[in-house]
This record gives sequence, structure tokens and C-alpha cells, in this order.
Amino acid sequence: METKSFSGTLEASGYSTPLTFSASISHGGKIIFDFGIIPLIQETAYIHKLFHKESTKFEDFTLSGTSDDGTEFKTKDLYFTCLNDSWSKEAGSLMRPVGECQSAELFRTLDELSPKPLLRICLKGFKNFHRLTAACRLGMIVMVGASSIDNPDTITGTIEIQPEIAPVDITYWHDEADKLLEYIRRVMSVASAAILQVPITEYIVENKCEITVLSQSKHTQGGMGVIHFLEQQPFFDAVVKSYFEPPIRDKNLFFAIEWLSMDSSYSEVRLVNAMTAIENLVDSNLGDKDALILSKGEFNKTRKVLRQVIEKCIVKWSDVDSEKIGDGVNEINAKLSDLNRRSIFEKIKRLAELWSVPLDGISDEQIKSAKSARDRIVHRGNYYKPGEDNSDDLWKHVIVIREIVVRFLLTVINYKGSYCYLSGRVSYNSVSSDGV
Repeated sequence: METKSFSGTLEASGYSTPLTFSASISHGGKIIFDFGIIPLIQETAYIHKLFHKESTKFEDFTLSGTSDDGTEFKTKDLYFTCLNDSWSKEAGSLMRPVGECQSAELFRTLDELSPKPLLRICLKGFKNFHRLTAACRLGMIVMVGASSIDNPDTITGTIEIQPEIAPVDITYWHDEADKLLEYIRRVMSVASAAILQVPITEYIVENKCEITVLSQSKHTQGGMGVIHFLEQQPFFDAVVKSYFEPPIRDKNLFFAIEWLSMDSSYSEVRLVNAMTAIENLVDSNLGDKDALILSKGEFNKTRKVLRQVIEKCIVKWSDVDSEKIGDGVNEINAKLSDLNRRSIFEKIKRLAELWSVPLDGISDEQIKSAKSARDRIVHRGNYYKPGEDNSDDLWKHVIVIREIVVRFLLTVINYKGSYCYLSGRVSYNSVSSDGV
């Protein structure tokens, strides 16, 4: 949105001031304000007072206004980062505040009536050559992106949906379409290996247009994309179909996607993130039968016996103060539950078997070595250490674990097609390991 001038009101803590301000939306989807010069007088002194009060957070202001073309603007979480106080003998005390907001809403009346509602979300950093399209019961979905990206922290693409015919219940359609586009955005982030952020959402119904702008962190381009930007249509088809007909009833899938797509500059962090994605998948989707060695009831019986034996051993062989024996036993008892948990290696193998995820080309030793590398990083803070044999390349462990996570995610949506494997693009069949 180009710069518009608004006449409105600034409010906070029971105070209210008429205000004229300008606002625009940048290419990165950020609201840019210009409040001009505000006299520091009795009616505006509360701005100064609230800004300088002792607090761990900025004071939230409500700002609303209407432009000459009828566009309405409103935010409930405006905050000032600087007031730029000044004083002169001629003008007195003045402020030229600088402000930002977490979210804002704009409402416009369109010149033409739209016979069908339209929901559109704008994406940062999405790269794609052709339009991606898919039809579903909620309407036609179109996803577009830029064929090249100079700055990933700008809006480069959109996902939109419009029904074939006007729905009877527009509110219900809007709610369902919003959930669908959010699902598509999250899972399509796998293709880019970067979370596709949504700074702007646009909803058109009849002759009304509602625009929501959300503050976003800086977006960086993923360096380990899973699906080539020229071949995303089959992946897009699988994503849309999996929303309505999920091949696997997975849990907490989005957390795994976020861990896999999290930006990082160090291989140590990449390995920890990828391993955490796997931990999330197995912890969320394995029942006690597969995650535990013994049932909880059986292990509790064993645990009681072990506690008694441990207490006797401490009394017999330890020089611990008798008053502290109970504390030591309780601390050891708390860790006994770890004995009943299967290793992450066993959990990976069991979930792969449960979901029919092919692990061809990845040996058991590679998985165990990568897990050991993650442990070294977590427990001592670094992987390479002077004086040790550093011939074992950390990057190999990163690739192996990311590959396992990717195969789990491709299987969850029943994707069949090419993807970027360890040594290049290969064909993947999520139903059988023969396709890898």
C-alpha cells in the first residue's frame, strides 16, 4: 500500500487525542508510520508519561483513522520506540514519535461487487516458476511465487482460494478456507526448507475488502530445499489432498516442520534442530507399546524392587550421611524411568515401520553415529575438539538426520515424485521403499 493519510484517534489508558497520521505497507509486509510533529501539551502529555513509565514492555496504544478514499485503519497494539523530543522558544516542546505495531487491520469498500468470496495470503520468500493449482471442495486454490528472489525478506508470492459458486454460509467457508491455506503454507515450507511467513492476509466478500497485516521476523532463504522450484506441482497436489484425506493420522507435524526449517548458520545447530524434529515425531506418534520396553504397570513393579535394592546398597557401601540417604534414593529413583524408554534409534526404526517409511541407503550405524554427534554437541557445547580425531565430518551427520526427517514428512502426505536427496534429485514413492 502506498502512503495514505488518515484522520483518526490515538488512545491509551483512558486518554484520547485526535491525530492525523500517514501509513503505508512496505514490500516486506510491514506497516510504516509517519506521525509528523505532535505538540507536547497537556492533552498529549500522557504519551510522554506512558512512554517513560517504568515497565518491562512498551505501552500499547490504540490507533484508528479513515483516509480520504474511505479506507479504515485500526491497530490495538501500536507502540512507540522513540519520541524524538525537541524544544524551541518559538514552537515550545514537540514530539516526532516513531512507532510500530504487531498487527493492524484495514477495511476498504471496492468499486465492484465480487460474486464469490476470495481469501488470499501473501508469502515471504516463496520461489516458484509456474502457477500451482489444485481444485478441492472449498474451491480452486492457486499458489504463485517469484522465479528469482533478490531479497527473501519481501513478499514474493501468494496462496489464494475462491469457491466455484458462492457458498450459502460464507462465515463457515471463510473459517474452513483459512485453516486449509494455513495447512498448505506450513507444509509447503518443507519444499523450501524455510518457514513461509504470512505478513498480509486479504479477504474479499461482496464489495468489502479486509486486510490484516502482521509483524514478522526477518525471513531468510532456506539453503537445503527439498523440492526443486520447477517441480513443485506434484508436491502441491499431495499437500492439498492430504488435508482432506490424510494418509497418516500424524500428531504435531507442524512442530517437526518448524524444527527442520529453522534458520541456522552452524552445522552443530542444524544437527540439533533436525534431531529435535525426529524426537518430536517419535514422541508424538508412538504409543507406550512402541516407546516403552515394559508396560508402565510392569515397570512400576520392577521399579519398586530396584528402589529397595538401591537403598540397601547405598546404606551398605556408601559413606553418605544417613540423613541424606533418602534424598539420594529419591534422585536415583526419578531417573529409573529412563531405563524403560527405548532408545531414539529404536523409536525411529519402529515409527518408520509403522508408517512404512523407507530408510534405504541409510545404515543403522549412520543413525547411531549422528545421534552420538548430537549428544556431544548438547552435552559439551561443541563437536570438534582440539586433540581429537576430527576426521568424522559433522556435515554428514546433518545430511543423514535431515534425510530421515524429510522421508517421514513426504510419507505423511503420501508424496510420490522427485525430491532433493543426498546426492541429487531422485524419485520417491512413499508407499514402498522400492521407490527410493
